[in-house]
Amino acid sequence: MKHFFTSLCIMIILQVSLFAQTIVDVPSDPPGSSGSLNNAIQSAIDGGTLSNTVFNLEQYGYYVLSGWIEIPLNQHLQITAPDPGTTQNEALPQIVWTSDNSVNTDYLFRCFGDFTMKNVWLRYADEGGVQKGSQIRFIGDTLGTSQVRGTFENVIFDYSPTANPGAGGSVTITANHFVGHFKNCYWKNCIDTHLRYYGRAVSFPYQSTKWHIDTLMFENCTFANMGYVYMQEESEFGDNVHFNHCTFLNVVVYTLESGQWYKMSVTNSLFVNTQMFGKRPLDGDAVNGGLITSIDSIANFLRPETATFGEQDRRILLANDSYGIQPWLVDWMANSPWAKYLHSQRRDDEIPEPCPMLNAGTLAFLDTLDFPYMNEANLYDGILPRFVLPPTATDSLKSFLNKKWDDNSDINWAFQRDDGYFQTWPLPEDLSYANDTLKTAAMGGFPLGDLYRWWPDQYAQWKAQEDAEHNRINTWLETGTDPGAVDVREVKGSAPSVYKLSQNYPNPFNPTTKIEYYVPKSGYVSLKVYNLLGQEVATLFSGNQKAGNYITTLDGTGLASGIYLYRLQSDNISITKKFVLMK
Repeated sequence: MKHFFTSLCIMIILQVSLFAQTIVDVPSDPPGSSGSLNNAIQSAIDGGTLSNTVFNLEQYGYYVLSGWIEIPLNQHLQITAPDPGTTQNEALPQIVWTSDNSVNTDYLFRCFGDFTMKNVWLRYADEGGVQKGSQIRFIGDTLGTSQVRGTFENVIFDYSPTANPGAGGSVTITANHFVGHFKNCYWKNCIDTHLRYYGRAVSFPYQSTKWHIDTLMFENCTFANMGYVYMQEESEFGDNVHFNHCTFLNVVVYTLESGQWYKMSVTNSLFVNTQMFGKRPLDGDAVNGGLITSIDSIANFLRPETATFGEQDRRILLANDSYGIQPWLVDWMANSPWAKYLHSQRRDDEIPEPCPMLNAGTLAFLDTLDFPYMNEANLYDGILPRFVLPPTATDSLKSFLNKKWDDNSDINWAFQRDDGYFQTWPLPEDLSYANDTLKTAAMGGFPLGDLYRWWPDQYAQWKAQEDAEHNRINTWLETGTDPGAVDVREVKGSAPSVYKLSQNYPNPFNPTTKIEYYVPKSGYVSLKVYNLLGQEVATLFSGNQKAGNYITTLDGTGLASGIYLYRLQSDNISITKKFVLMK
């Protein structure tokens, strides 16, 4: 796992460069016709050239499937298109279904082999705009030994409901060894009008028990208007699951499910209105978190015997993330027609409330020294980004939630779904935002969330330091210590006998001050800075540290003038002091 990002990039390069590639330009389907893409791919399969062929689609092309496309075992399908521009004629090409109701639409692509796709708009609907419960399904070999790979870059997964057969996701896994890499992708309006827990990005089938993910990586992706995002249930889970620089908006129930994590990181990401269904006071501590559902102990896995690792082998990192519920949703939970009915019946303990960022079970792992490789740092709870133009159909979304709380009748709550039907480009929504704190809250001082789609100027700068950030995340995940934290140096001297946190000097200060602290024994140590609202604003150190005397420097350049708290925590002790930043 330590070199996951690097090795995955090498894998992708090798995958497409082992043999000379033939470029096949696939013409768009004229009005009233279908099958151009189907025919081109089938011709390559029949000729034995599929793995050495790249199928190039037209900008603003329109491709109507006449049936699902199947990738044979041990072969590789590659579909690409030019990078999009800023005009309608430079839009991503769109793939849709024929309106012929005699065609089986269970799968868009049925993948026994590897699949690479770049710069394509997948519309889970037919030519007439009718939503189809299709899926991209990755299927392992009968022996369960070979690895199947999916690599997607700048793909829009649009309007995907419950995927049938099997009730999976827009991408469904039925393999023992799957590797998935999703870069700069956008799941939009993946809603089910009836089932609140469907419309998923990646999922195992419902109630399946034998599939497995080796590695799953999402980077600079957006998930807006979803039932779930990632689902793993029963005895199924992914060994390595990672989200970096992702934006999550309007997720009805589980965002990242379940608690059966082995190696998992969620970094530099933005969560708004996740777990919209909320929690009920009568459920007590049995609630889900808005960022991840939970972290469960291995003993509480549905099938503990499937875990080939122990508790101390697990690596979990939640760092530089934010979570917030918009005021309209908080108000709707309390004052919807369903909530008012419950109140009239004196059933106030059933009225939904916002879920916490992290539930008690998760915090039990993160806030203890017993699990030094499960860490959280720089989390921003309750801070809203103030999006420029969020893709939220507020009225229909309110109706959908009220119906799901009440009688479970159907509502289509997709945002401007005709934009997908008409292939409108550029996309009308804009998930850049105005909050200054979150604009610099990611590692390296970048904005939280998807940079590719919403912060293109910053994305170009981020790419220049991408490898360094990956190395930082990997090192932090594997060692439990952030290598990019503020420089902390050990001061020579006798070993301390007790924990001690000295008053910073100078105090007041502008813009830098020094802080000394003393650690009497080896173990996990954190030194963090908070504002008077209790919000974490800086991590000076977080990780394992040997006994000794230490000194660090806080640079308050990015902080406002005021009073702050700084806190040393280790081995069930917590020492807090105040300082004043005066600019």
